[in-house]
Amino acid sequence: MDLIYATDQKEDIGVMKNFTFDLAFGVDENNFELTVNTNNHVCREGYILYIEDTEYGGIVDNIRVATASSQLIYGGRTWHGILESKVIEPDPGEDYLVCNGEANQILGLLLTRMGLSDLFRANSESSGLTVNNYKMNRYVKGYLGIRNMLETVNGKLKIDFQEGFVILSAAPLVDYSRDDEFDSSQIDFDVKKNYRHTNHMICLGKGELAERQVIHLYADTAGNISHVQSQFGMDEVTDVYENVNAESDEELENGGIKALKEAWNSDELQVNFDSTRSYDIGDIVGARENTTGIFVARPIAKKIVTIRDNVVVISHKVGE
Repeated sequence: MDLIYATDQKEDIGVMKNFTFDLAFGVDENNFELTVNTNNHVCREGYILYIEDTEYGGIVDNIRVATASSQLIYGGRTWHGILESKVIEPDPGEDYLVCNGEANQILGLLLTRMGLSDLFRANSESSGLTVNNYKMNRYVKGYLGIRNMLETVNGKLKIDFQEGFVILSAAPLVDYSRDDEFDSSQIDFDVKKNYRHTNHMICLGKGELAERQVIHLYADTAGNISHVQSQFGMDEVTDVYENVNAESDEELENGGIKALKEAWNSDELQVNFDSTRSYDIGDIVGARENTTGIFVARPIAKKIVTIRDNVVVISHKVGE
């Protein structure tokens, strides 16, 4: 597993020697530090680092020297961080950027909008995922906007450096909790099971008093959302979603559906674990507590990767 360093023009220079490469990406950070001895100073600002056919790499944004320990630290954005340092804007005069079509084709269009086509490309193959009338949040960070969009079609973003380019691919997320799970005899974790989810969302839009725009949404015991109430009395848990800027019933309802799904998905799982298997951001893992039998499944929120002496250690975080 060679860590290549290349110029800002993507001209390969050599292979890093005697280094520690720390990367973090997901809900936050999305950056890296590459630590070498000062005698091994080979990179400049703007150089890129990559390991072929992996998501491990990025661009050198800063250089720090610790003279007491003779260490030199190259820091910068991972590929994920470069996406996060861009903002996806609506077209002039438009309220939203609306995305339609095959997911990989949309990724290509978004890369062009963000001005990243010199280094980034979208997978040319079909992902099998189709996005329908997705309204991108206004002025959203690129990495977050892409992940939010793909989440609506049960998809995830995969990143690989291949033949001189950072390749973005949309792929179906994987629910590992269906076939494999952690239990409290294997790993320590905090888990909370909520048995009374919000199941009635009152959506309030424009207007005053009796003229107020109002939509009622209901979730059944399986979390399916409709306009038909199925839980009553003590079982009914109600909340309010408000959006006075909603331009239509559809926009208000879509916002309410998202809020109801988030409220429904209120089970908590907090766990950090190392694994020889590399899960992707968004993939779902599950854990079962043996005493109570509580089972909770949650998505991978963050990955921390350390590469030293050609050994890769991956830590996954769930619950952030």
